[in-house]
Amino acid sequence: MRHLFLVTLAACTMQDDAQSPDSAAAESATSGERAWDALPSSGAGTLVVDLADGTDLETARALTGLPLSWVSPHSADEALAEVQVDDLQGAIAALGELPSVEAVEPTIAFQALSYPDDPLWSKQWNLRKIGAPAGWRVGGGDGVVVAVIDTGVTRVADLADTHLLKGASMVPGSKGAADDNGHGTHVAGTIAQSTNNGVGVAGIAPEATILPIKVLSASGMGTNGWVAAGIDAAVDQGADIINMSLGGASSSVVAVAVEKAQKAGVLVVAAAGNTGRRGVGSPASLPGVIAVSATGPDDELAPYSSYGPEVAIAAPGGNKLKSDGGILQDTVDPGSPDGHAYKSFQGTSMATPHVAGAAAVLWGAGAGGPEEVRELLLSTTNDLGAEGRDERFGHGRLNLAAAVRGLSVERHGLLFGLGGVLALLLATLGGGRWARWKAVTVVTGAASAGGLFFLNMLPLPPSTVVDVLSRPLLLWGDALVPDPWGRSPLFFSAALPLIATFLLGPTRTLGPVVAGIAAGAAAHLLYGAAMGGLQPWLLPGALGTGWLSVNGLVCVVCAMAVIGIRKMRDREE
Repeated sequence: MRHLFLVTLAACTMQDDAQSPDSAAAESATSGERAWDALPSSGAGTLVVDLADGTDLETARALTGLPLSWVSPHSADEALAEVQVDDLQGAIAALGELPSVEAVEPTIAFQALSYPDDPLWSKQWNLRKIGAPAGWRVGGGDGVVVAVIDTGVTRVADLADTHLLKGASMVPGSKGAADDNGHGTHVAGTIAQSTNNGVGVAGIAPEATILPIKVLSASGMGTNGWVAAGIDAAVDQGADIINMSLGGASSSVVAVAVEKAQKAGVLVVAAAGNTGRRGVGSPASLPGVIAVSATGPDDELAPYSSYGPEVAIAAPGGNKLKSDGGILQDTVDPGSPDGHAYKSFQGTSMATPHVAGAAAVLWGAGAGGPEEVRELLLSTTNDLGAEGRDERFGHGRLNLAAAVRGLSVERHGLLFGLGGVLALLLATLGGGRWARWKAVTVVTGAASAGGLFFLNMLPLPPSTVVDVLSRPLLLWGDALVPDPWGRSPLFFSAALPLIATFLLGPTRTLGPVVAGIAAGAAAHLLYGAAMGGLQPWLLPGALGTGWLSVNGLVCVVCAMAVIGIRKMRDREE
């Protein structure tokens, strides 16, 4: 995702007559020149006039012969004025000849564009309702593979920057996993449409990787065998999350495939169905699958949505009976000259990728696997309908912003506190009367263990800096280094505290920072070993736990060594 802060400038002018096509073409041809060079001589508007500093208003009016007024009282000392004129070109030419005028130009509008810059973002009520921008601020699903088991996925224009794997097809006679229907590409767009690219619409987890698995033909039909084979293929190709915006009758072969996927650590999300009646279809009705019902812009259950006791969560699926109530995404369109079009669909098929995309965001932001992701999704919903869980909305409507806050506070907030407490304990045991040194150690320890997690709660545009600083120190590699290298044992170790201790620990200025880093890393490593929150790559089970424990203790020794050096110096002084 491009992290950009954009400012546009547009010349604001007033004209007596409508601009003709010829003059519009001329203005376009001279777009590299000043905005007012193409203005007609009769153009009227407002000028901004910058006079020599210290010029008082009466003198300025006398020099220019115009009824100037200061742009603001604060601009009087800079002699920055404005004035309404009938002839912009003539006034600019005349004022430009005066030696006391430093600059003169028409009023120019500055507009700060909000993130994202996708021009159709304003029509995506569904993403705003679930708080999608909060997900962008925590990495947008970076490093997470979402399998779209559907009609295939084609890289249309607004998927140009999306990570899209080759995938596979289970449909006999099809050429790869390309989409010849439009359904699968639309679903993939909701999950990971290229975002902030100045084109079309946005997606929920634009940094996630889409794995297309084609199990439905051009007519949108498939078989239980194709679906089961597609699930197996998704697991074999490394999917973390499976999205199935499809359904049918109960199938034992599909049930076996889903069970195997779940045992392999894959989170499965599926559509409840579009019957408008009680009764959730398969595979959504299978144990462990997150079954998704659909809501409209008014947070009411969509009239087509199936419901029942298996429904776990609701998400925006659209209601085209409402004005602009569909789910808008870019998808294939053979009838379009460009082969694609922005289409508004509705269905539980459209609701399901909202949940899959949100799951990718949470997984990529540090949630510890499918069970923690599920818990975050279901515990942070907006409760709709009957109080508590019900058959129509499950636990409630998806709220990604609340889930991100929950992850930040409950997970990283706890680590923040543990890091600070351990740093304080070690510094106190070290003795000495150096309150400022201890304070720096405690603050650094807390920030190293839990990151500046509160940044995720601020309305900041997404950026790599915010994403990294809001993470614990040990998870910086996961944000900056391609998966799975960011989870290598080297990052989940005492390497950085050890190096910092030897090189910088003895210094008076950086000593408390090094002690805090070591204490924070120790807290995170030991907590990860005890609770299973960290899983080093290539070190499964007991091996990983042992690695984290040993390195956590080494970090404690590093912190105590730096504190001991400070204590010795305190005695010498």
